[in-house]
Amino acid sequence: MKRTSLKRVGARGKANIAANKLIRQEIQDRDMPNSCEMSLVGCLRGMFLTIAHKHKRAWYKGNLDLLSDYQEWVIACTNCHNLQEHDKELTEDIFNRLRP
Repeated sequence: MKRTSLKRVGARGKANIAANKLIRQEIQDRDMPNSCEMSLVGCLRGMFLTIAHKHKRAWYKGNLDLLSDYQEWVIACTNCHNLQEHDKELTEDIFNRLRP
């Protein structure tokens, strides 16, 4: 087994970590329900929740303000997140409905 040290976290990784902390705080401050906001076909409701961004994380280029902006993310179960991830039109519809 090859023993190597872990790779250091870069600027984008640090921004992602900081954004996740801000998003968690936002969820608590807004007293958001612990369930999927998308509710698409095959939704798992309150199981396996993640944060789904409007764009791919690479699009934000480590911009902490955009990553943690309430208009740029929703709470989603993994099934809904996967459906939204690969369909631009569905993503636009979801964000227009949930974050007008």
